[in-house]
Amino acid sequence: MSEVMSMIKAGEHPAIGMIQFEPLPDSSRWRNGTLGAVLEPALEEAEMLVKNGIEILMVQNLHDIPVADRVTNAQVAWTTRIINEIRHHHKVPVGLNFQENDAEGMFAVASATDVDFIRIKIFVGGMMAPWGPYTSQAHVALKSRIRFGADKVAIFADVHDRTGTPMTNGGFDQDVKYAVELNGADGLVLTGKDYDETLDYCRRARQVAGDIPILVGGSVTAANWGEVTSIANGAIVSSTMKGSGKSFGKLDPEKIRAFVSATRNKKAA
Repeated sequence: MSEVMSMIKAGEHPAIGMIQFEPLPDSSRWRNGTLGAVLEPALEEAEMLVKNGIEILMVQNLHDIPVADRVTNAQVAWTTRIINEIRHHHKVPVGLNFQENDAEGMFAVASATDVDFIRIKIFVGGMMAPWGPYTSQAHVALKSRIRFGADKVAIFADVHDRTGTPMTNGGFDQDVKYAVELNGADGLVLTGKDYDETLDYCRRARQVAGDIPILVGGSVTAANWGEVTSIANGAIVSSTMKGSGKSFGKLDPEKIRAFVSATRNKKAA
C-alpha cells in the first residue's frame, strides 16, 4: 500500500507540497536549456519544503502548459532523473502528475522511481481543457500499473477538475461513482471553481463514495485547513506557500512554515 494511503487510513491528514518543474524538453515553453536548469530548481524547492516541515512531495510539469496528450521520451527520462535525485536527498513519499494526463507515462516513471502515488486529472468521462479535449485514462492506468509492476502506486483521480469543462452530462455525483466503482480509483482529488464549490464537491463525494480517500486540490490555506480536513482527508498545496500566492511563483519559506504550523495546530487540537 502507498504511504499516503496508509497515512489516511491511520487517520492522518497529509499536506502534500508541490514542486513545479521548469519547462521540460519538447514542451511548449522549452527553450533548449540543460537538465541542470530543471533539476537544480526542483531540488531547491524540495529542500525548502522538507526543511520547513512538509512531509510529502508531489512533482508536476505545470510550466509545460499548454500540453499535448502524451509525454515524450525526453520528458519521461528527465522526470525520472529528477525524482530519483529528490528521493536520494529526502526520504519522503513523492507523487507525480503529468499535465498531459498520460497515465502510461506516469506509471513508467513511477516504476523507475518508487513514486508513491500518481494524480490523473481526467479519469472518468471527458473534459475540455484550455488546450484541447481529453478522455478517461482509467483503462490505461489500470493496465499500466500491472504492466510496470507498480501495484503499490495509488491512483488519485480528479473528478471535474476546475481547469476544464465536463464533456459528459451525467453530473458530478455520477462521475464520482463511476471513478470509484467502475474505474477503480484509490482516492479522489476534488477542486471546484472556488473554495465553496470545492467543499460542496467534498460533501457530495462523501455521500456517494463513503470513506474513499479525498484530497483537496486547490484553494487550501493555513486559515481554512481545519475546515478542509473536517471533510477531506488531506490536500495538495501550492499557491498558499508561494510569495505571489499564485501557482506560477516561487516558494516562500515563511509561508511554508505558517502553513505547516496550521496543520500541526489542527493535529494538537
